Formats: sequence, C-alpha cells, structure tokens
Amino acid sequence: MKRGTAFLAALALAFSTWGVAQEQTEPPSPAKNLPFDIGERLVYDVSWMGIKGGEAFLYIKNQLEMADSTVFAVNLIARSTGWLRTFYKVDDHSFSYFDAVNIRSLGVDIKISEGDYRKSKVIEFDHKRNVAIYKVDNDKPEEYPAYHNSHDSFSALYAFRSMRDKIKIGESVMIPVFDDRKKYELEIKTLRKERITLDSGAMIDTVVVEPQLKSEGIFQRRGSMTVWFSDDKVFAPVQVKSKIVIGAFYARLREWRGADINVIAPAGAANAAQPGGAPSNARKEIHDTPGAGSN
Repeated sequence: MKRGTAFLAALALAFSTWGVAQEQTEPPSPAKNLPFDIGERLVYDVSWMGIKGGEAFLYIKNQLEMADSTVFAVNLIARSTGWLRTFYKVDDHSFSYFDAVNIRSLGVDIKISEGDYRKSKVIEFDHKRNVAIYKVDNDKPEEYPAYHNSHDSFSALYAFRSMRDKIKIGESVMIPVFDDRKKYELEIKTLRKERITLDSGAMIDTVVVEPQLKSEGIFQRRGSMTVWFSDDKVFAPVQVKSKIVIGAFYARLREWRGADINVIAPAGAANAAQPGGAPSNARKEIHDTPGAGSN
C-alpha cells in the first residue's frame, strides 16, 4: 500500500476493531472543555432559492485511544435529495481524524461525487516533520510543507469550535490549514450576534462568522460564506449561507443529537415543541444516519 494511504487505512481498521483490543497504557484525556464529544450528530436541510434539494449529516462517530492521544473520527455526508437527485446526484463523504488532545488533524479522506464529477483525496499529516502527504485519485502521494499542528479543511470547523472562549465580535482568529497542495492560515472573522429562527420555528441565539475561503471542504472557496454558531457551550453550526453567482445555498439545522443546543421557544408559545416535538432545550433524537460509517 502506498504511503499517504497506509496510515489512514490503519486508523480506519483500528476504529472498526475498537473494543477488541486496546493499548494497556493510559492515553491522555482530550483537551478540557471541548464543546463537542463522541455521539454528536447534526442534520441539515440544504436549499437553494428557498427550494430544498439536499441534506447533510455531520457527526462524531467514534474515538480511538492511542498512546499519545485521543482521536475522534469525524464524518460528513452531503447528498442531493428529491427532485434534484433525479437530475444531479450528489454523494460526498469526508472522514477526518481529529486529535482531541493536541487539537490538530491526523489526516482526512475525502470522496466527492457530484454529477459526472469524481474526486478522491487523502491527506496524512506528519506533525513531527511538519509535512503533509497528499494524494489525489490514483496519483502518486506527494509531500508538502505544512504548519505545525495543521488542520484539514474539515477539522478546521472543530478547531474553531474549540476556540469559542477566544471569540470576540469584530475580531478574527487564524487556524493553520493544509489543502490543495498548499498551507495557509484560515482567517475566520466574527461579525455579530444574532437570533435566528429555524424552519421548525425554534429560535436560537447565534454568533455569526465569515470564513475567508481558500479551499474545498466545510469552508469552501466557491463564493462567499457566512456561518451561524449557537451562542452556547456547544457552539454548534446551526446555519450556513453560501453565495454563488445566482442566489445562495442555505444549510439549516433540522435535527440534532448529543449536542445540548440552547433552543428558545418561539414568541407566544412558552411550551412550544422543538423539532420533532422535543421540549425546549431538549436534544432532537435522530435515527442512524443513512450511509453512516461509510466514506
């Protein structure tokens, strides 16, 4: 097996056999007060010009205890649905291995399937050498310089969430990222606080940010993007707006699990139900994500 895929394959095997064998040494605990944990699942409806055409699943599937770290397996599935899937089939899968002790990425496996377009991308980080091993489709793996404790474009989302106590209105934070054969500092500017209403009618207080887009992934480079994070201890992304040439795409939180998002009952309905009939401040229980566990 070629370098650049062997490491991630070994990690995937370790996750799949977790519970069968474990290291005897006690691994370090994840960084204190992380706003997310194993079992968090977020489900979004994706729409364009007010017309629903897809859904996305974002969840922390599993964890692996290693000698020097605790690793979270983070999965993203995005797919077209309904009428749009008939004309344009989208099935994108991303699997990132997030070092929850050192707050960095160990690697990411991305598979893109959009219409006739296909792309497979694997990045493995060698943090001791500050190197990223990059492989696209069947090309030979290549090494590129990377920042210390770099992130992939997917794990950058979780790195930002872990920085919630440092977020200030009008200021930016920088996250070291490697993608598309280059390293760069991802700037995320905090714009304002805002109360939004989800399609369910539930209201959530949020912190609104704008990533400076440079690569594919959660923070994509196509057009401009605005993200609304819940203004609470979990700091979860509840809404994303991505502007394109014509109109904008929205991803709005529909269901969640394992994330204690602070939901405010709609005005005039103190006992109003949250998505799925859950009481205020409850977590919406969802079924296993279709296709979960595959990448």
